[in-house]
Amino acid sequence: MRTLKTMLLTASAVAVLGSTLLSAQTKATANMPFEFTAQDTTLPAGEYTLARLSQTSNVLVIRNAASGKTIAMQANPGVSEYKGDKNKSVVLFHCIGDRYFLAEVKTGAVRGHVAPAKLERELASEGNGQPMTAVIVSALSVR
Repeated sequence: MRTLKTMLLTASAVAVLGSTLLSAQTKATANMPFEFTAQDTTLPAGEYTLARLSQTSNVLVIRNAASGKTIAMQANPGVSEYKGDKNKSVVLFHCIGDRYFLAEVKTGAVRGHVAPAKLERELASEGNGQPMTAVIVSALSVR
């Protein structure tokens, strides 16, 4: 009986520690030095946490560390626009004029392309130029 209790406690501890380690790679942080648009929401410059909604989800959750404002959007995996160091964690933005639009997140925790925002599509169709990948912000996997 004592051996059974010991085995159950050990199994429970392994399960708890294992889930903690899995969630350890689900968040990243990045300091965005400019205001940007993600989905159809304009967010201020500042520190952001980037995370997947769950281990099996393609939903990206972006949270401003100062205000707590949070948005969620689909981030579909695909071929990366980033041609630099394959192991580097980055957040890519398209730039049209003086506006920045979230385009891709590539970290150990979160990877995926974000669909162009309505404003980004409108600016591009008005002849303000095709979006360019103009800014690459380094991101750090934190938990």
